Amino acid sequence: MPVGQDQEYWAALPTDEVGRAIIKRVEEYYGYIRKVGRLSLWRRSYDYFYQSLRTGGRVYYTGEVDEYTNTDVADYRNILLHLKQMTTSQRPAFEARAVNTDHKSEAQVTLAEGLLDYYLKEKQLERYTDKCVEYALTFGDGYVELFWDATAGDEYTVEKKEDKESVTSLGEPGEIRRQGELLARTYNPLDVIIDYTLTSDIDHDWWVTRKFKNRYSLAAKHPELKDEILNTSMAVEEKDTVFGMQLTEPSDMIPVYTMYHRRNEALPDGRIVEMVSADAILAEGPLPYKDVSIYKMSPGTQTGTPFGYSVAFDLLPLQEALNALYSTVATNQANFGVQNIAVPLGHNISITAITDGLNLIEYDPKLGKPEALNLTATPPEIFNFITMIEKKMETISGVNSVTRGNPESSLKSGAALALVQSTAISFNSELQRSYAQLMEDVGTGIINILKDYAKTDRVAQVVGKANKSLMKEWTGDDLTDINRVTVDLGNPLTRTTAGKVNMAEQLLQAGMVENPDQYLQVLTTGKIEPLIEGKRAEMLNIKAENEELSEGNPVPAIFTDNHAMHIMEHKAVIASPDARRDEGIVKSVTEHMQEHLNLLQSTDPNMLLLMGQQPVQAPPPPGPAQPNEGPAAGNVPEGLIPAVGEGGPAAEAAGISMPSQPQMPENPLTGKQFDPVTGGL
Repeated sequence: MPVGQDQEYWAALPTDEVGRAIIKRVEEYYGYIRKVGRLSLWRRSYDYFYQSLRTGGRVYYTGEVDEYTNTDVADYRNILLHLKQMTTSQRPAFEARAVNTDHKSEAQVTLAEGLLDYYLKEKQLERYTDKCVEYALTFGDGYVELFWDATAGDEYTVEKKEDKESVTSLGEPGEIRRQGELLARTYNPLDVIIDYTLTSDIDHDWWVTRKFKNRYSLAAKHPELKDEILNTSMAVEEKDTVFGMQLTEPSDMIPVYTMYHRRNEALPDGRIVEMVSADAILAEGPLPYKDVSIYKMSPGTQTGTPFGYSVAFDLLPLQEALNALYSTVATNQANFGVQNIAVPLGHNISITAITDGLNLIEYDPKLGKPEALNLTATPPEIFNFITMIEKKMETISGVNSVTRGNPESSLKSGAALALVQSTAISFNSELQRSYAQLMEDVGTGIINILKDYAKTDRVAQVVGKANKSLMKEWTGDDLTDINRVTVDLGNPLTRTTAGKVNMAEQLLQAGMVENPDQYLQVLTTGKIEPLIEGKRAEMLNIKAENEELSEGNPVPAIFTDNHAMHIMEHKAVIASPDARRDEGIVKSVTEHMQEHLNLLQSTDPNMLLLMGQQPVQAPPPPGPAQPNEGPAAGNVPEGLIPAVGEGGPAAEAAGISMPSQPQMPENPLTGKQFDPVTGGL
């Protein structure tokens, strides 16, 4: 009966029946990819990607008497590796998203982003995502699986706790257990069985993964199934579904199948089944994760199918033609590279007369002289065709000559090279988007699994190279507010060496680079985090202070704060009518802002200038102004200050040059000067 026509859902069958249903799906999947030629396509791509292994890394000979010299060139592998390098060379910038924007959530965001970088780099999960990109380019699809291994990690002793649930999850008090660890695997499409009847790649409900494990290790771990495990072998019809060396008997490695089913109406709790055969079920139960933690990457999609499509499939015939042309040239040169000598019939020239150089050769003019035959000349059309195919492969893949390290002579400036190289990256935008989606899925999966299973205190380096000494103790409970992860791959120009140089120079001109070490770090890593991490920490502290101030709690200010920034951001706390009606909030905010202002006035101006802040002069003490105060009267003896509008001897004695002041007008009735008191009457 065809898949999907059973009266009872196969994935919901009881344990003693579900194994046969899973094996049936595996067999039907392999039968399908054989029938439609997809298995053959994947094998050809694998062979050309590793063609030096296929030929033993040598020139090889074919023909009835080995008259043809064959040589393979690695343009296919070179182009795919350049596509991989352009995609993965710069580590993605993870941005964790929290459900709230309070200080606690913001602190969890910082921790989550640091943990993602820690797990991908220090725990080397990044090598699995890189391998997934390689699989996706070579076969059209690549997969990454995340899982929690409770038997891995450091040992710890369970402590007695008040929370009974915590004791149950961690073990009994005094028991020695392992912390567990987040691990990953990478699969090619031969090792992930899917529902091939789907018409798109977004409707999967189940996956079956295949991995190979040592039968004796499995038998020791599952002694109740020892006989079934030791008697298991790979089916004959499956042996062509393994890349590389074929698994033939005797072999200690046997396939282990794991079926993952997501939660839906048919299986509300989801399901996981691990097995080596229909009669040897190793584990079975509800899905242990928030969702199925298998993540796929495809450079493109084949419409109407759940399978991906890669530019590699378009390069295969061109690579085959290129190998044939190079072999033609090699055959001609190998067969005729040693000179052949033509002599007339009846000649009297011996072979020994021409084997060494500088020989005096006598010949009969009537018979003619010996002549070398130039048979090594290869038609120029062959070389032109080789060049045409190589350029066509670059055009189809978007990997230009600059990217491959062989720029055209017309490209001389660094800006031009950077622009051409970034164009190659932009051309493969669909590959970039697929990689970004993979990293987002993997990042979100890492956080979700850590939230559920990292229950013991552990230490991680969470800030990267810019601050190596900062270590953070954490548990999964410190990530409860993180709900998803997004990825920013940045401008394609910043992924090139020339682009990084250009970016560093612009930052230097903008005054954002404060010391040479920062400039060199941006230049070598292409990251601007070292330039902004101080400002980011300041803003995080301001948010924490705003939360305290909004509760009416006093918050101290210190002289190292960026006082202007603090004052501007603290205004937001009392920027609502409700807050302004609360005297406690208004008091705490205004007193805190006044404290910042006082520090701006009292802190050593040199210290403020070193921190990039402008000192503020303290106001003069209150009281009546004295006649001899001010810069104009600095050394003027008392009583010598001239009246307004007057100069004369007093001003001259004081050494003060007073400007000429206008005279008050005369009263036309009395002829006297206008007086503010009498009016000139």
